[in-house]
Amino acid sequence: MAKRIANVIVDSPIREPLDYLVPADIEIQVGQRCLVPLGTRKVFGIVVGFSEESRFSKLREVISRVDDIAPLSFGWLALTSFAARYYQSGWGQVAIPALPKFFRKLPGKLHERSLERLRKEKKRAVKEPSEKPHLNSEQSAIVEEFQMDGAFYPALIFGITGSGKTEVYLHLMEKVLLSDPAAQVLLMVPEINLTPQLVERVQSRFPQLEVVSWNSGMAEGQKASSWLACHEGRARILVGTRLSVFASFKSLKLILVDEEHDPSFKSQEGVRYNARDLALKRASIEKIPIVLGSATPSLESYKNALEGKFKLFKLTQRANSNAHLPELSLVDIRKDKPVNGLSQETADAITETINSGRQVIVFLNRRGFAPVVECKNCGWQSTCPHCSTYAVFHKTTGRLTCHYCGWSTPLPKTCPKCGSYELLPIGRGTQRAEEELETRWPEARVSRLDQDSARQRGSASKVLDAVHNGDVDILIGTQIVAKGHDFKNVGLVVVLNTDPQLFSSDYRARERLFSVLMQVSGRAGRDKTEGKVLIQTRYTEDDIFKHLKSQDYEGFAAGELEARRASFMVPFSAQALLVAEGKEISSVLAFLQKLKALAEKIKGPSVQIFEPVPLTVQKVMDIERGQLLIEADNKVEMQKFLNRFQPEALSLKAKGSWYIDVDPLNY
Repeated sequence: MAKRIANVIVDSPIREPLDYLVPADIEIQVGQRCLVPLGTRKVFGIVVGFSEESRFSKLREVISRVDDIAPLSFGWLALTSFAARYYQSGWGQVAIPALPKFFRKLPGKLHERSLERLRKEKKRAVKEPSEKPHLNSEQSAIVEEFQMDGAFYPALIFGITGSGKTEVYLHLMEKVLLSDPAAQVLLMVPEINLTPQLVERVQSRFPQLEVVSWNSGMAEGQKASSWLACHEGRARILVGTRLSVFASFKSLKLILVDEEHDPSFKSQEGVRYNARDLALKRASIEKIPIVLGSATPSLESYKNALEGKFKLFKLTQRANSNAHLPELSLVDIRKDKPVNGLSQETADAITETINSGRQVIVFLNRRGFAPVVECKNCGWQSTCPHCSTYAVFHKTTGRLTCHYCGWSTPLPKTCPKCGSYELLPIGRGTQRAEEELETRWPEARVSRLDQDSARQRGSASKVLDAVHNGDVDILIGTQIVAKGHDFKNVGLVVVLNTDPQLFSSDYRARERLFSVLMQVSGRAGRDKTEGKVLIQTRYTEDDIFKHLKSQDYEGFAAGELEARRASFMVPFSAQALLVAEGKEISSVLAFLQKLKALAEKIKGPSVQIFEPVPLTVQKVMDIERGQLLIEADNKVEMQKFLNRFQPEALSLKAKGSWYIDVDPLNY
């Protein structure tokens, strides 16, 4: 009797599964993990199918089956297969790394004991569910109208800040979980720092159910435990970041993507996938409903909703009937010139807010003490020797640090170029702003929340808890402070240094700026007392501020969509970037020219190829980088082109490396 041929994917750029003979003494199913030979190595693989014949003349045998857990589902395999095809990667490059490291190891006695520990349910007291807030008419209408009839149902909840989107999520989750005792829910969030608070809120609402989280900041054992609980159906709710879109579920019935506009859902290394888009694909494969939620939806999602591809729900009022939208004012710093970063009007407002017993948030989207240190005598500036960017001065460590490659060195006492002692910090980061706030308001309790202060596990939660408990008077921070926090006592939000984004060469810059300003403005006035927002700017006449004042996302989006339509930009076209890296920029651009020549031969009339150029940050870690932009009329035409182009492009010899970034967010 002929041996069966198993189609197996492994972690490699190989696009198609490899074929292996299955020995008679090994019983194996689709979705099971196995050990197979690859060259001189033994590697992990996943069986994705069987075939009668093989395109290879000589086949090697499957070494063993890994059967300590149930097979991965057909839906999971379909999702990873789609992601590999769409993002031009090997199927195994997507699927294998999506498993926790624990489940990529060869089982043994120690492994089996560890697996049993992972399976043990957490011992915790079952409490009474937390009280459910009363829904207003808009919230209730969404919950009642939302369809859960076993079909793909994409919906966009567009709600102003403080409108109670999370409460709607919880009611929808309850609706699903009560209707099916085996149902599972995936709730995705963009930031690790949002996970603990959200898990706690979800757990308090569903204390009788197992709620787990999954994000890159967790220990490997925790990741494996959460993944296994979902795979075996014990965990009913998973709250996770980007990678959670690849979690394995036994009975997934609902997906929710909070802050769906956030660029953190797009991976910037390895397989460059967009988790929001894959969540939509997963819901389509599983034939289940999916909710995208945001106060400032991405223009792609908003356009889909306007065209009827998504069901559009709106929340136009704050959930707390006593809460009011904050009053937004512009401070013209051409007239009211800042002293140490703050205008007089802003300083007076901070003093008044603190004296009234309320809290202040100062938003500055630039960490560190100063973006650059400069010599007053000769003009020397603190650049990174390995990247084409500045090394930022961090006063807490006394060092210059590159935020791209991590290179760091003590701040020199004298200028490395001329020996002068007159080294001056130029510009302001959150550390410098924190120091100036402490100096100006010595009686106030000032705290900082940015990537540096949140580096240690649990440190962000401590700061946020202190704010919620009233132990902080002024919170200075970057985008971390803008997202999803329900601060009850914030009376004033101050926004500094937004002007550079108004004139960025990135066509998405205005969309991102509007989004983050809307988000951070929404932290004020969330309880009974009205809040105020002050934005310091030189460009008070810009339309973006007119729409911000009235919380008019729809007006802003209409203008941006019309501008995008006129210039044939996303979402009215599709883009892909070919990014090449090497030791010399000349060889990088020369290779991109070869790719361009190949692309020109293959492309049809719906595809446009641009000239190769260096990336905005040209050098990182001594590696020169260039890009070639490709545009197509739509995603279907782009995929047709890439599927023809990529196999031929792989045959071209390059001195460095290169990759394809489909639907890029950064240039």
